[in-house]
Amino acid sequence: MSQPPPTHAKILVVGAGPCGLTTAISLIKNGIPIQDITVVDGALHGQNTSRAMVLHAATMEALESIGCVDNINLSSIHMQGMRVQDGKGSPLLIGDLTSLQPYTKYAYSCNISQAHVEIELHKEFERLGGHVFRPLKAIGMKPLQSGLQVTFESGEVITAKYVVAADGSRSVIRSVSGISFADPDGIEKDKTIDPRTSQIVLADVSFDTSLEHVFPTDPYLGTFSISKDGLFLTSPLAHPQAKSVIYGATDPIFRIGLSIPLDQGEAPSHPGIEVLQRYIDERGPMVISSNPSRNPNKPVHLKEVYWSSRFRTHSAIADTLFKRIHGDTEEGSGGIVMLVGDAAHIHSPIGGQGMNLGIRDAVGLGAVIAKHIQSTTNANATVDTDLQMLQDFAKERYEKASRQIAMTKRFVWFVVLLMNPWSIQYWVLYMLGSIPFFKRLLIWQLSGLGNR
Repeated sequence: MSQPPPTHAKILVVGAGPCGLTTAISLIKNGIPIQDITVVDGALHGQNTSRAMVLHAATMEALESIGCVDNINLSSIHMQGMRVQDGKGSPLLIGDLTSLQPYTKYAYSCNISQAHVEIELHKEFERLGGHVFRPLKAIGMKPLQSGLQVTFESGEVITAKYVVAADGSRSVIRSVSGISFADPDGIEKDKTIDPRTSQIVLADVSFDTSLEHVFPTDPYLGTFSISKDGLFLTSPLAHPQAKSVIYGATDPIFRIGLSIPLDQGEAPSHPGIEVLQRYIDERGPMVISSNPSRNPNKPVHLKEVYWSSRFRTHSAIADTLFKRIHGDTEEGSGGIVMLVGDAAHIHSPIGGQGMNLGIRDAVGLGAVIAKHIQSTTNANATVDTDLQMLQDFAKERYEKASRQIAMTKRFVWFVVLLMNPWSIQYWVLYMLGSIPFFKRLLIWQLSGLGNR
């Protein structure tokens, strides 16, 4: 550890991913002195992996409100459309993100890895005088007269009045606070809407040839291929003319993602190039297959795999995003816990909504905690003064997260229905995909502008 953390802080942010860093920056931009904020993270280094890969319009607006949008905007690919097609490449729906122009200046989606977003946010946090203390992995928390004492695996303890849990879906802070975490519809963790869509493989890769022939109108169009085997995503992640900050690559980098049916067994936790090539050849779009029998005109081969991962998907939300934890000693002891990001809610990655909702939560959370602190500056005020503003914020964000989870479940159902081209529902969705209003509605929901 480069320097020891303080033993006391007004606000302790546990987790320095995009949501934790955004919360800290928002606190500073809303008037909280940097010396009152301590940010810790369990990893020795910053985020070196990538999962989320897109920022939508509402999130860009939120980042702009705290002065963090410019570098992220410049470092990303601006995708102006999305294409849903069948396994043979025939279009089912083409969505035009420029339809958002009357409502936002970010009428596109920013394709950029979560790791790159974190790097840019960390730079801004350091520019403001902040420092992330690493590696500090939280293992417990208890209330004291002076606040909430968080203990760490390495033996350090930090006591704070406000503890922000930004420590992911397996949040220790959420767990020790006694906050439950479950699917809002009561679906058990090991259950799923459809077993063909609950195991996802993601990878950042380069190919041995240009993919311009894959996207006849726009090589930077995100493409979802849906067949009887499931979903396959191909999307640009790093511009050909820009060296990737994360991977040090000069080739164009693409994110591929695919669902692996559970009845086919568990995929490798970090699939290599041979396994990923087989997945592409078996279930990917024909135009990126290396198999000449499927793609006789121009077989395409993977060139390099920069990162890969396999995970199971399910939805869950904390039963509250705010909790006042009292000590046993006297009135006013203990402190406040607030949840943000994956510690607060998770859902299917279809639609690319997780990091987006978490960042928007974090921008608002920093503002409301700052407002609460500023309301308790007089001599008679305590941490219990005007808790209603924190409760109201938590309730509002809970409702938005619930709507987001419901939306991603609808997206999963659409995918499942499109996997069966012989069903009536398939042809209903196929017809809807040609209706401009339906396409604009889908783009609006993806943008987050209706669920800021």
